[in-house]
Amino acid sequence: MSHSSRIDRGGAVPGPSRWRFFPWYVAGGMGFVMLVNAALAWFAVRSFPGLATTHGFDASNSYDIVLAAAERQAALGWTVGTTLDGARPVVTLAGRDGAKLTGVRLTATVERPIGEMLPLPLAFHPAAPGRFESDTELAPGKWNLYLAVVADGGEYHTVRRVIVK
Repeated sequence: MSHSSRIDRGGAVPGPSRWRFFPWYVAGGMGFVMLVNAALAWFAVRSFPGLATTHGFDASNSYDIVLAAAERQAALGWTVGTTLDGARPVVTLAGRDGAKLTGVRLTATVERPIGEMLPLPLAFHPAAPGRFESDTELAPGKWNLYLAVVADGGEYHTVRRVIVK
């Protein structure tokens, strides 16, 4: 039945139905939702992911302590460098004036950035002034090296990523 052959009870030909645009409204609404989702995904990928912790509330309550420790560390002016000698981690330590740190107590653990593996302690021995080498060879892959340096009454904590090839 064509449009012109429909006649209502009064004998008049009805105009086009408003429902003829309904599929376009649905498609437009879905397109808008997809556009917003794409924008949110783009912002999520491009932004800072934050730090993950299981104790977020407690960590936020003690954030002043974290900032104070970071200021104390920055005031020391120490430079901590990490490299690899083959698959063995090497740590170099220098003071504010660039002189190698002496009388250092260095403790370290290493763990994979992702996974359930427990942290492994690493032992370092002094190879030269301000240079410490590990006896442990790391397996190929990415590792997080957690360092704690104590010298001259100061304390320095850092995490360094090393990639063993």
